[in-house]
Amino acid sequence: MSRNRGFSLTFVIVALILVGVGMFVLAGNSNVMLFYADKAYVQAVERNLTASGLAWVRAKVSSDPNLPAGEPVELDVSAFGCPSARLAVQILDVQDGKARARIDTSCSKGRNTLHVSRDCAVAIP
Repeated sequence: MSRNRGFSLTFVIVALILVGVGMFVLAGNSNVMLFYADKAYVQAVERNLTASGLAWVRAKVSSDPNLPAGEPVELDVSAFGCPSARLAVQILDVQDGKARARIDTSCSKGRNTLHVSRDCAVAIP
């Protein structure tokens, strides 16, 4: 009788060790998946910020085509749901049918931070 108890106890201990090793491996893999999911989220928010900046430039220049180049304008980005997001747009110059603008975006989530500054040309309708 005691011999069966010893085997059962050893079996339970080995099973618990295997479960612990499995949990350790799965926790590491889930952290990697979370990192890449946050990275994809930050990239998507950056693309949306850039598109919003270009739409703002198009609307601003359409309403006043003789708009002089000026200082960067910080736009409200609270609708994006990313508390650390930032969008600054500076109109560089406006020429016949085109406007050039510098769009600075910044957003972060978790360990992923993305700062992008790019010059874009926008066709004016």
